[in-house]
This record gives sequence, structure tokens and C-alpha cells, in this order.
Amino acid sequence: MRTTIADADTATLVQETTDALRAAFRQHGLAVPGLSAVGGTVELGEVTVATADRLACLLGAPVQRVERNLEEWPEVRQVMRRLGAAFTAATGGGFLDLYFHHDCVRCDRDAALALSRINAQAAQRLLVALRPRAA
Repeated sequence: MRTTIADADTATLVQETTDALRAAFRQHGLAVPGLSAVGGTVELGEVTVATADRLACLLGAPVQRVERNLEEWPEVRQVMRRLGAAFTAATGGGFLDLYFHHDCVRCDRDAALALSRINAQAAQRLLVALRPRAA
């Protein structure tokens, strides 16, 4: 398989965008440990439900004022809807596929949301949406 200059440029752009997203997430106090560049896409990986909820708010979803248990399915489903809609709005139509992993007694892992891979354009728009607004 031949690698072209365009492929190398795309890989560089995706890696730079991934690095910038990592810094932006860190700046907002969001733990996104699975964030990585994979081919021409950005793998967002798994995050806690609380992190997903906070990301939704950062992307413009309304803050939920009611005390909620973010480990219960109805609340998780609401976080998923809010994050999906906020992501679409913030990226100008980008799509984020979400999958809920329940907490697991057998493997001793907490509940998490798996976030899908996104293309470089959606990743760049997500980065812009996460940048602090000038006052």
C-alpha cells in the first residue's frame, strides 16, 4: 500500500487535532483517557457518565439542576441524548455514536459511555467549541 503526501498530511492533521483536544479536555478538567488518533479519525474512547454530562454542558446543553443518579439507565439515556444533540449542534452536524457500558461486578469497572470515532473535520469543530469564549 502506497502512502501519499496527502495521506501523511491528513495523519499529521489528525494527530495535531488529537493533541489539541487532549489539552482542551484537560483544561476543562475532563478525563478522556482513550483519546487517540486512529488512521484519519479521532478515537474518543470511554468516559464516565459524569464526564459525558459535563462535556454536554460545555457544548451547550442546558445544565441539569435536579440531583440525579448518573449510574441509572433513565438518567444515562438522558445524558446520551443531551450529549448527542450538543455534539451535533457544536460540530455543525457531526454525529457521535454512544454506547452505555453498565457497571460490572465481575470485572470491577464503573459504568462508562463509549464514544465513537469522529472524522478530522468533526474533531476540529469540537476543538473550536471547547475553546473558551472571549468575554
